[in-house]
Amino acid sequence: MHTTSSDVRFSSSQYINFYPYVGKDYANTQHKILVLGESHYGPQSNNSYHEWTREVVEKDFLENFDKGASLPKWAQCHRNTANVLASARDANPHEVYDKIAFYNFFQKSIGEGDHADKRYLTAELKILSAKALAEVMEILRPDLIVGWGWDNLEWKYLPQARNQIEISKDCVGINLHLFTLNGFPPVPIWCMHHPSMGINIDAHRACFAEIKKFLNW
Repeated sequence: MHTTSSDVRFSSSQYINFYPYVGKDYANTQHKILVLGESHYGPQSNNSYHEWTREVVEKDFLENFDKGASLPKWAQCHRNTANVLASARDANPHEVYDKIAFYNFFQKSIGEGDHADKRYLTAELKILSAKALAEVMEILRPDLIVGWGWDNLEWKYLPQARNQIEISKDCVGINLHLFTLNGFPPVPIWCMHHPSMGINIDAHRACFAEIKKFLNW
């Protein structure tokens, strides 16, 4: 897996278990974006594999794309995310993923099999994972977090104490807003529709353009 200059801090942190994927150009990018996924699914023995998140991005997504191979179902989320964030739809995803970081919120596997299985998801894991997110934010210092899911991630998993910033009540049918988490670094968060579930790419591209205007990017 690709290592980063932040790995020493990840490995010495108190709560981070799955190390973030950090694109090779992230450190020199003018506007840094951290994409925040939800979770991994697999046996509990996988919890000791700190590179799990990186493997999904680098091998399952980018390596398969580069080879022209079919993407696994779970890697399609990354393709959809790249299409939302890229300068042009269907651009080479390296245009986006070489410059962003990606991290999953939950720091242990929350289930086995399909995404309906959440047998290992506990209130304690939510608390510990929130503390890990705060550490990642301090280390990577993103300018924007793009979250996967305006249902579970935004309203069920992330801490509820927050400050909401409304941008538009109707951005192509989307209530467009950012929020910051109280007690965390003041990084604006945008939770989009989960990219695995019938996401409207063009609508999200329009909303991302509005966010960039709002942030003066």
